Amino acid sequence: MRTAMVLGVLTLAGTLASPASADEFTGFRLGITLSSDKLDGFYSHSIVAPSPTTTKNDSQRFGYELFGGWALNKWLAFEGGLSSGTKFNKLVYPAFVAALDPSTCTCETDGGEYYKVEQDFKAAQASVVGSWWISDKFSLFGRAGFLAWRGRVSYSYGDVNPPETIPVTPAYKFTDHASDDGFAPMFGGGIQTQLDHALIRLEYTQADVGDIAFGSNFSSTDNTFSQLALSIVWKL
Repeated sequence: MRTAMVLGVLTLAGTLASPASADEFTGFRLGITLSSDKLDGFYSHSIVAPSPTTTKNDSQRFGYELFGGWALNKWLAFEGGLSSGTKFNKLVYPAFVAALDPSTCTCETDGGEYYKVEQDFKAAQASVVGSWWISDKFSLFGRAGFLAWRGRVSYSYGDVNPPETIPVTPAYKFTDHASDDGFAPMFGGGIQTQLDHALIRLEYTQADVGDIAFGSNFSSTDNTFSQLALSIVWKL
């Protein structure tokens, strides 16, 4: 997904880019971002999971953001936005999942055992963007600011198919969730090109958001949130 995004934006930039005047983007601006988001961290469940109780939990989602700002000139701008996306999902603890199939009887489940971690992540960001124009068409840019985030972690585990017993045993499912919020510094950089009335950007950003949420027996810790994003910025 990220490779296709890189190739697409470079092709678009090379074919559509055109020069603009030095102060064309001075003033207010509005933009939209589509991104491939990644959440890297660790997940632990102290009671139900076998040793080790902590596992790597890295997952991706489709993200989007609406942002606006004000540019002092084409070299310096201030931007802020709201971002969200689909949920981060991952199946974890394969050894524990295998153990959900009863081993003390001759009954068989039908491969419906699972342990699923689902994380929802929303954020608001404010940052300073500095651009270095290497030609009339292209510039490199960097971003530095802060991310205010809110996360929710949910888990569910069980068996979607009941064991083949007589009498029939119902399928089972256990769930729980926890929420948290916080602030984290963010930074990023990328390349952008000017069209007649817009900027097209390809950008990578990252924020170390730390521990997103704690439940009574489970936690999501040491998280890093990153984005590979394609953005369009219009002057108002």
